[in-house]
Amino acid sequence: MRQVAAVTAPRIEAWQVTLRPLEEGDLDKLRQWRNSDYVREKMVSASLITAEQQAAWFQKISHDPSQMHWIIEYKGRPVGSTNVKVPVIGETVVSARVLEPGLYIGEPDYQGNILAFAPTLAMYDYCFSHFNVTEFSAAVKPDNDAALKYNRQLGYEISGQDDFVRLRLQKEAYERQTVTLKSFLSRPRKS
Repeated sequence: MRQVAAVTAPRIEAWQVTLRPLEEGDLDKLRQWRNSDYVREKMVSASLITAEQQAAWFQKISHDPSQMHWIIEYKGRPVGSTNVKVPVIGETVVSARVLEPGLYIGEPDYQGNILAFAPTLAMYDYCFSHFNVTEFSAAVKPDNDAALKYNRQLGYEISGQDDFVRLRLQKEAYERQTVTLKSFLSRPRKS
């Protein structure tokens, strides 16, 4: 079997957060967040994840150029996870024109507030400026009102609906829609 080199996501620091590449040592915390009712109920697959499943998943994604995963840190503390994946087989995150994002804030103290926008802004800004991406696409459960509102605030538009609400975000709409959010998040923070 051919050995595939590990894929490392870049470290991104912007909008008061740090996105650092996911590491094996993060898996227990990641699984704890992912299995919490708050996060799990909003996921496409709401099943509980075992330690073995998490380890197998990490081995797979560590060598997969079609996705990148980060731990979100705020004031040096891990608070959640974010990622991008390509929807078309054979493309890489760096070369794809369209990416699918994922995000969850795992720490209860930071769920449902303005901070949840910071990792998305950091990741989207980086992807739009360093990769080939021109559009993000997302699929949201129809009853996930918080995610639908969140995505609208970023400039997403509904592009269709089946079992999920299909959303798309073009760079120009994102730049227009996020001016106020970026202004708010660029204010000096309290220590």
